Amino acid sequence: MTYALKTADAKFLMTTPGSIEVAVAAAENTGIPRKHIFLLEGAVEGYTTFKQLQEIGRSYGESGQVAPYQIRPGRTNKELCGFLNFSSGTTGLPKAVMLSHHNVIAQCMQLKMITPPVGTRTAMGALPLFHITGLVKFMNCPIFFNDELVMLPQFNMELMLRTIVEYQISELTLVPPLVIRLVNDPIVANYDLSCVKRISCGAAPLSEQLTQLLQKKFPQSGFKQGYGMTESCSCITSHSPEYYDYKYANTVGNIVASTAIKIIDDQGKELGYNQPGEILAKGPQIAMGYLDNPTATAEAFDKDGFLHTGDIGYMTEDGLLRIVDRIKEMIKVKGIAVAPAELEDLLLGHPDVADCAVLGVKDDYAGERPKAYVVLRDGLKPSEEVGRQLMKYVKERKARFKWVEEIEFANAVPKSPSGKILRRILREQDRGGQNRGLVVKDDGQGKPAAKL
Repeated sequence: MTYALKTADAKFLMTTPGSIEVAVAAAENTGIPRKHIFLLEGAVEGYTTFKQLQEIGRSYGESGQVAPYQIRPGRTNKELCGFLNFSSGTTGLPKAVMLSHHNVIAQCMQLKMITPPVGTRTAMGALPLFHITGLVKFMNCPIFFNDELVMLPQFNMELMLRTIVEYQISELTLVPPLVIRLVNDPIVANYDLSCVKRISCGAAPLSEQLTQLLQKKFPQSGFKQGYGMTESCSCITSHSPEYYDYKYANTVGNIVASTAIKIIDDQGKELGYNQPGEILAKGPQIAMGYLDNPTATAEAFDKDGFLHTGDIGYMTEDGLLRIVDRIKEMIKVKGIAVAPAELEDLLLGHPDVADCAVLGVKDDYAGERPKAYVVLRDGLKPSEEVGRQLMKYVKERKARFKWVEEIEFANAVPKSPSGKILRRILREQDRGGQNRGLVVKDDGQGKPAAKL
């Protein structure tokens, strides 16, 4: 929070009682006085609530009010930054993304066009509002759609399940870590979730194995995914109603309205259907750029208005987008690109694996080689034997250059609040020798060697 407040040069801070300690510490670090910290709900001694702030404003009388802000003549809300949202920071420090009111309004309209008209819905907000999904789906869309929103004060599995049942939530908006909990946590069986008619997932790719488990758990529901990022104000693609089905779960949907996508190779040449390359997107929802960071802005947003996503994917002939992986996260084994997501997807299908992350580590011979960080299911202990079994599992199913040649057992995979794997933290831990679990390596002769 300190980093975000400093970057945004914030002067005021609004929070809740549950976050007051973190908020006060960050405010002190950035010079925000206590009198500029306000509570959106509840009460804490010594702090002004939002309701009290309104009463203070009314006490100034009609003549003491500041005139409403007006956009200057000749300008539009497309040129006015309305929100600062921070990127996920999966490969470096988060950047402050400038989103205009135009961007958010456009995205709400785009999502409205692919949302079936079923009257007033009751939605559940289980994701943080500082994330782009929270800003769009939980703060703005319900107003635009005239829907009711039940917001969880903090994530708790039992609270989420009770809320679904009590309010008969028909559509769940989730990220992969919540899906993992939903399919694996035994307490889910204690709740009647037959009211769930559709599950929507985003923020990070959902593996085929998880999708299959989800379908088994919720056979009565439809399924949709969206693809986008903070820089695209949430969705570039999303499944429209005709694709609300688990059989399309290996794609992230079709292009939303008023948006153009092109796929290019590393030379900038535009590619055709089923040819993987970098995904570029242009539309009214694409952000203004990065706050006070012209270099990063020029790298991500080209002169033609296209956002360079940094993601590898391809378009099917049905007009559905498939994601392969992040460009910066591709592993180069003897010059051949290996997608971490492909190996993660495979490992998650093993009955002993609860979660995992794959990244490239330096190798004198191959340049890089895949290394997997594995979280075992409850009741299983890391061992050389388990590591050997997992490496054999990959060898039997993938080409030699894709073999995982090192496994490190971990208690958890570091992820952002939206569920994206924070590989930079794993790399830092690897370089510094921190928080190391049991490591099992393949000695190149099919005989893994283990060390602590």
